[in-house]
Amino acid sequence: MKAQIKKGAYVHEETQAVMIKKPKSEKLNSTGRVGNIALEVDRPVLPVKTFTDMKTDLLTQITDEDREKLSNPEFFFLDINQQQAIDQDTVIMASYPRSGNTNLRAYMEKVMGLTTGSDCDITKKLNRDLMTMGLAGEGLCDKRTWVVKVHFPERWGKVKFWGERAILLVRNPLDCITSLFNMVCTGTHNLSISEDDYVKYVEHWDQFVRQEIGVWKEFHEFWLQGQTTCHIIRYEDVQKIPKESLSSLMEFMLNEENIKGTKIEHYINLATQTSSP
Repeated sequence: MKAQIKKGAYVHEETQAVMIKKPKSEKLNSTGRVGNIALEVDRPVLPVKTFTDMKTDLLTQITDEDREKLSNPEFFFLDINQQQAIDQDTVIMASYPRSGNTNLRAYMEKVMGLTTGSDCDITKKLNRDLMTMGLAGEGLCDKRTWVVKVHFPERWGKVKFWGERAILLVRNPLDCITSLFNMVCTGTHNLSISEDDYVKYVEHWDQFVRQEIGVWKEFHEFWLQGQTTCHIIRYEDVQKIPKESLSSLMEFMLNEENIKGTKIEHYINLATQTSSP
């Protein structure tokens, strides 16, 4: 860490993460999308791996002795300077807001080590909060990440990008619409209004529900009726049967029929032994 600080990095006061600070010209040359302000933001210092090395490592068959020694993988970015980055596909994680995408992203990062990205406007407070809370790839949709979170077409992202496959995260509309109302009212990711407020502002609440249930329906119809290969995962399953849900998701991600006996299966077991991230 001291070596990184000597090179111009600094320690974030709240999270104690080592943040790298580089000239704007160097950031803009990092194979990003044109006009992406997220490339100018200081980010945690993380190691890099090639896409092929990552997949090979995760699919390695391991022994019981290996399992006793292995802990969760360290976080990293993909190496965009490798030729294979051009051939690497991009997987879209699509969800209606407040459907648990932050929770699922945290799980995926915990089991793969690879940071996830998003098409959000990193200049907005709620989005920057996600980065300082631990999602180091927030706002990135270049080849440093593999999975990119979007809420499209419910809302437009900051930057356009190409995606070849998709993960559709679905949550009970009664829960996610209520959660979205709380986020809109409090301006935070983790605070809620009181029960009395639903009565006090009943007209606003009623109008919000009537509007958003139609948006929720049209959002899911867009992805279910589209041409993109789509893996559906339910928020409720991630909470109740996380091991099975994440195993199925990783088989889709890695194009494998079965991950039994592999390193990624072990990482899933480790990640699901405790409560969700």
